[in-house]
Amino acid sequence: MTLEYIRQSLFFFRRHFGTIARIQLPFIIALNLLGLLIQHSFEPGSTAMRNAGALLMLANLTLLPVYWGATILFLQSAVDSQPLGARQAILAGLRYWRRLLLTYLMMAVAVTLGLMALIVPGLIAGVRLAFADYVCVLENRKPVESLRQSWGDTRDYFWLLFKGMLIIFGGLFLLELPFALLEQRGMDLAPFDTLLGILFDLFGTLVTVYGFRIYCLMKDETAGAAPRSE
Repeated sequence: MTLEYIRQSLFFFRRHFGTIARIQLPFIIALNLLGLLIQHSFEPGSTAMRNAGALLMLANLTLLPVYWGATILFLQSAVDSQPLGARQAILAGLRYWRRLLLTYLMMAVAVTLGLMALIVPGLIAGVRLAFADYVCVLENRKPVESLRQSWGDTRDYFWLLFKGMLIIFGGLFLLELPFALLEQRGMDLAPFDTLLGILFDLFGTLVTVYGFRIYCLMKDETAGAAPRSE
């Protein structure tokens, strides 16, 4: 069934690509351009570069809950056949900013600690907490409640989530691999690095769409309803 749910996720992503792109791209482009500016403005390894890198991380952390919260709200609205526009989704997502920020920070800490403990616990934590942002936004839960509920809700869907995410991440890696090999052989791809970064960040939304598909499956099965076809 994993491949079937990936197929459904790809169909959903293609169908709603325009709105997803309009939600995500302004933020992704801004962050990638800021990274490019920092890269060309400071000496590698310098204190100024480190400070600028910290600023970029802060900007990323600040904006991430905005456009991911908006994306999640749009996904649910599309499933409900009442799709929000990009601007509507972004404005609606702002009210979840603080709650979603704390949720992401807690997830990051849990996964990082797990990865430090021989990697496997980090992978398990990443999958078991995969529903946390959907729970936070769509069920209006507080951060700790979101993580706790995700841990319980994903128990029976662990392998479905893990295999699907592995296939999608693997596919994105294979798409990136030729460019990495070309750079290793001396080809200068610097003029295209930012563009490629933007594209791969955008297509990384497929992982969120797939996770949302399994979240919908879990909700439907919990309610005793047939899984959604979209």
